[in-house]
Amino acid sequence: MKLSHLSLRDYRCFDALEIDFQPDLTVLVAANGAGKTSILDAIAIAFGPYVGAFDEAVGKHFEPSDIRQFRARATLTHEMEYASKGVRLEAKGVIPGSIAEQLGDLPSVWRRSLAGPTKTKTSVKDAKELRDYGKRMQEAVRTPGSDVILPLLAYYGTGRLWQQKNQKKQSWSEKIVRTSRTVGYTDCLDPASKYKAFVEWFRYWNFNAKELRIKALESGETAGVSEFDGYIKSVGTAVNACLEPAGWKNIEYSFSRDALVAHHEEFGELPVELLSDGIRNMIGMVADIGFRATKLNGHLGPHAAKSTPGIVLIDEVDMHLHPRWQQTILTQLRDAFPKLQFIVTTHSPQVLTTVPSECIRILRGNTVYSAPPGTEGAEPERMLKQVLGLEEVRPPDNLATQELKEYLALVDRDQWSSARAKTLRERLDRRYQGQEPALLDADLQIENRKWELGD
Repeated sequence: MKLSHLSLRDYRCFDALEIDFQPDLTVLVAANGAGKTSILDAIAIAFGPYVGAFDEAVGKHFEPSDIRQFRARATLTHEMEYASKGVRLEAKGVIPGSIAEQLGDLPSVWRRSLAGPTKTKTSVKDAKELRDYGKRMQEAVRTPGSDVILPLLAYYGTGRLWQQKNQKKQSWSEKIVRTSRTVGYTDCLDPASKYKAFVEWFRYWNFNAKELRIKALESGETAGVSEFDGYIKSVGTAVNACLEPAGWKNIEYSFSRDALVAHHEEFGELPVELLSDGIRNMIGMVADIGFRATKLNGHLGPHAAKSTPGIVLIDEVDMHLHPRWQQTILTQLRDAFPKLQFIVTTHSPQVLTTVPSECIRILRGNTVYSAPPGTEGAEPERMLKQVLGLEEVRPPDNLATQELKEYLALVDRDQWSSARAKTLRERLDRRYQGQEPALLDADLQIENRKWELGD
């Protein structure tokens, strides 16, 4: 299952928007409040009919607040009107087994809408093909021994760290009773964190794997590799692939600590909850993706994470990560989950330098722009200007920037010997202590001009 195009009408800040997606990775870039997260929300709504077809899941729908509002006339009370036709979306993509797929490379097309602010139901009649695909998959998993591969869908918002979704109070055993494969779709389109749910399942897998080993030893048999060992390996391999820059690896459930732990060659074993936000965030997100892939397609054993297709949405993929880690995160995610389509947002120039220009979408108003050529491997400074839209890299309102610009302007006017220039240069030398390339360039410029002027 893939998404290739999304068309939005009267949706939040957009009156009309058309956007294409690459089959493996698309990175959305825009200023704050320009609609990056809204697009991820719309994608989740687009796939609501599929997810809603499963027993263990609830689809996502339009809310009245999603309908674009505008000021129809100037009033003292700033009265707003809703768009007359409500909110609509049209999606194009690959639906396995659809008529379009059987005919060749044609994409399937489906639509959803909410007619107005007083309406309560988002339409599904024009998304029948997608919903029917979900129903077929639900029926297939009810068949004993079925090895049908279920696509993964997951959405990770900026609250994905410890902002937990409220859940009914249950004991550990009660939470694990539901062993259906389609538990992998539970809350999958909710951008809040699902970390605690993953930990409960990981504890369950570790408990059963150890219990089987103990029983084998008690009976004098050699303990083989159980299905639970396969599940643990599937998730653990994915987490290790993405944690490498931080040096942490080999997550497991410690029954003595009653907590998920990770290992480090220098720091030893520590509970995940004691690690930094960046590391916890990465473990929580990657482990949840791996867990969902493994629950949906447990018959793939240790290969579930690498072999499960689907779509993953991540808002601010660079969140809490050191710039060095930002330069590797997308590569690591794609290595850990090579069959997934990732659609992510970012403000990080370090992330953008790892992405081919054809994978970047720049949002400005109702228009989506392509990135300039040569983003992959570029210097972050160029990404700040050409992709993120900064007119200058230095903070323009900062006193240090203003004094440097003033001094360089005096040099350009051959006034480096003026009293003002000398005062500025003394301040700049104290501030930068020989580490500012612009001052080194200015010194060369002064020497060249002195030679030209015969000084």
